[in-house]
Amino acid sequence: MNTYRFSQRVQHVPNSGIGLMMKYASKYQDVISLGQGTPLFPTPSFIYEAVYEQAQRDPEVGMYSSPKLEKPLLRLIQKHMQQHQRFTPELNQLYLTIGGVGGLFSAMMAFLEKGDEIIYFDPSYPIHLSEIYLTQATPVFVPYNEEKAWNIDLDLLKTRITSKTKAILLTNPNNPTGTVLSEKEVRELSSIILEHNLILILDEAYDFLTYETPLFSPLQIQELRPHIIACKSFSKEFAMTGWRIGYVYAAPEIIRKIIDVHVYFSISPATPSILAATAALSDPRGEEAKAFFIQEFRKSRTAICERLDNLPNLFSYHKPQGAYYAFPKIIGSKLGAFEFAKELVDEAKVITIPGDSMGPSGKNHLRLSFAAKPEVIHKAFDQIDAYAKKLGL
Repeated sequence: MNTYRFSQRVQHVPNSGIGLMMKYASKYQDVISLGQGTPLFPTPSFIYEAVYEQAQRDPEVGMYSSPKLEKPLLRLIQKHMQQHQRFTPELNQLYLTIGGVGGLFSAMMAFLEKGDEIIYFDPSYPIHLSEIYLTQATPVFVPYNEEKAWNIDLDLLKTRITSKTKAILLTNPNNPTGTVLSEKEVRELSSIILEHNLILILDEAYDFLTYETPLFSPLQIQELRPHIIACKSFSKEFAMTGWRIGYVYAAPEIIRKIIDVHVYFSISPATPSILAATAALSDPRGEEAKAFFIQEFRKSRTAICERLDNLPNLFSYHKPQGAYYAFPKIIGSKLGAFEFAKELVDEAKVITIPGDSMGPSGKNHLRLSFAAKPEVIHKAFDQIDAYAKKLGL
């Protein structure tokens, strides 16, 4: 047997829990997934049609991307940001990436190394923890306050910043808690970042999807923009998770370093994906589709909250203010989150994601995606209800 000498950075990469649970459930044929954060809708058909039509007349669609194909999308992103973030970035402040994750990892690799610290609001998207581990930096956990409906704790944040702190990672709206920062909180966070001369790595994959609290983006604070690396994605907004296309906004000097990372592990996003994103932003049907998605997500949020309300002896939870996840605490079982999630697969045939992998505050919690039609959510909870009855709950 070969003895391989792997690098230290890949020895113990944290598992996100998502792939683990999907693999665990693959032994069953009739399982219902509230696991992966995949929108319940197919990519709108007009996007496929636009890519197909251009492929028929332009042989470059099957080649590496080029400025000829990238610039129309970048100009559309300029307009999109003007509409939503209230300023128009320069083209040299934008860069296309392989999904939002490609931008996030490139940003972390450009700034973080062994000995550095990065603030991680806890719990958050677990893949971010894996990315931080690969940079060999140290995540410093700042828990959201569960007793206050998962509100951000900026007083605690101030105590966690040290001379080693280089960046703050913020997912807003947050996956998995559904936290949406208020304008007041964003402005206070901005003051902290400016005071300590930090970088804000901003994941806004769900910026289109809030409920009671309107989104106020840090990008709307002009003096903060030189400190922001904003990573965006078409995956959730336009039901394009499989297309793997996103973009980054940052200062030109930062963009150049992000390119130095991103281009050497990917060269560029796929040309068909660039064309698909161009269609999503240029065709009015893109906004129509997004408006429909939001309307349906609201119905699904109502459905999952109603069903969680009916299981007060099994779960406690706070209503999510953004994104499409509920993050209940397990109160009706002594099993840890991983074992409980496995038991839900075995006994109820429902996939959920254990919260342990999302940070220390995720212990004894489950992430439930409500990116599914209400009837799917009701069917899943009918099966969870039956399981709860077996437990006497």
